[in-house]
Amino acid sequence: MNVLDVRDLVVEVGTAGGPLVVVDGVSLAVAAGETLGLVGESGSGKTLTALAIMRLLGSTARVASGQVLLEGTDLTTLDAKRMREVRGGRIGMVFQEPMTALDPAYTVGEQVAETVRRHRGVGRKEAWSRAVALLDRVGIPSPERRARDYPHHFSGGMRQRVVIAMALSCDPVMLLADEPTTALDVTVQEQILTLLADLRDESGLALLFISHDLGVIADICDRVAVMYAGQVVETASVYELFAAPRHPYTDALLRCVPGATGTRLATIPGTVPAFDALPPGCRFAPRCTHAAPRCAAGPVALDAVTTDHGARCVRLDELAGAAS
Repeated sequence: MNVLDVRDLVVEVGTAGGPLVVVDGVSLAVAAGETLGLVGESGSGKTLTALAIMRLLGSTARVASGQVLLEGTDLTTLDAKRMREVRGGRIGMVFQEPMTALDPAYTVGEQVAETVRRHRGVGRKEAWSRAVALLDRVGIPSPERRARDYPHHFSGGMRQRVVIAMALSCDPVMLLADEPTTALDVTVQEQILTLLADLRDESGLALLFISHDLGVIADICDRVAVMYAGQVVETASVYELFAAPRHPYTDALLRCVPGATGTRLATIPGTVPAFDALPPGCRFAPRCTHAAPRCAAGPVALDAVTTDHGARCVRLDELAGAAS
C-alpha cells in the first residue's frame, strides 16, 4: 500500500466571480522509501496541491472533491483536532523559506522541543534532549550549544536544517518538501538534497519533493509528475521522463535546462494561463509548437504511454519519437 495516495483532487478558490478550480483532478502516489517529484512553472498548482494535502489551505480555498489517503486514512474527512495530530505527527512539511517557518523570538531548540511536546506529550527535559538529538541528526554542529541560538544566528542552509529537524521531530511516515533548496547557493543546495535522501533511506520516509528545477528533480527523485495549469500532464520514472518525454510541455521544460541539449538554451513562449482564462482543450496548446486544431476540441485525458508512464496529449501517437 502507498503511504500517500491522492485521488482526483480538486481545489477551488473563491473569487468575486465565483469559485475557480486551481487544482484539477490531480492524482499522485508515493510509496515508503520513494521520492516523487512534482515539477512545473510557478502558477502550475504545485504548492496548492501540497497545502491541500496538509489541510493548510487559506480561508478562500477548499478541497471540492477527491481523496488524500495517508496510510489508508482519508485526511479530507478528519476533523480539525485529529488533523492537527496527523500534521506534524504522521506527515511533516519543509517550506521554501525557513525564516517564515521559524519564530525569531524563540531559540531553535525551543521550537523543535515544542513540536516534540505537542505531538509526543513528553516533559520539557525529554523534549529538549530529543530536540538536541534531532539537530545533531540533521548535521547542526555543536547541537547542544546551537540549540540555544536564535534563527538569525544561523545561515540559510542551517535554518533549513532546523526546519527539517522540526518536520522529522515525531518520526513522520510522509514528508512534503516545497522548494526547500530554492533560496540556497549551489553547494548548500547539494548538502540539503543529500541530507533529505539520507534521511529517506534511513527511515523509509515517503517524500514528495516540489520544485521548478529539473536538475534538482533529477538528483533526488525516483518518479516525477509534471504539472501545468492545475493538471498533471505527464508522469513517469525520472529516467524515462528525462530520456523520453512524451508531453510537449515536459520536452520544452527539459530544453530550458542549461546544457540539456548541447545547443542554444531554449525558452517557452508565453506564460502559464490564469485560472480564470484557461484555454479550451489542452491548456498548453497556446504555447505548444505541435498544437493542432483538435487540441482545443475538449478535455484531454491522461493516457497511458507504458505501464508506468502517462501523458495528457491528444497527439501522443503522432508525436512519438519527435520529442527530444
